[in-house]
Amino acid sequence: MKDSRIPEPVLAAMSGGTHIIRAYREHLGYSIEDLAVACGLSAEEIQNIESGLRYNKGYRDRIARSLSMPVGILEAESDISDAA
Repeated sequence: MKDSRIPEPVLAAMSGGTHIIRAYREHLGYSIEDLAVACGLSAEEIQNIESGLRYNKGYRDRIARSLSMPVGILEAESDISDAA
């Protein structure tokens, strides 16, 4: 994914196969626990999401806000679709 709204270090990590959430989290210097507290999810849920498991839009929005990600950036990710 090439998006000018995404910082270059995040794009570089993603090109190496890192999930966008993990790439942003690490770019900002957050631990999994830090992000979990910030968005109100459990550390296990964050780990599952970063491992590629599907999750719902509510989680997506909470994570995006917590990481100050560009609006709509997670919706553009085909591997991050709403859970059934």
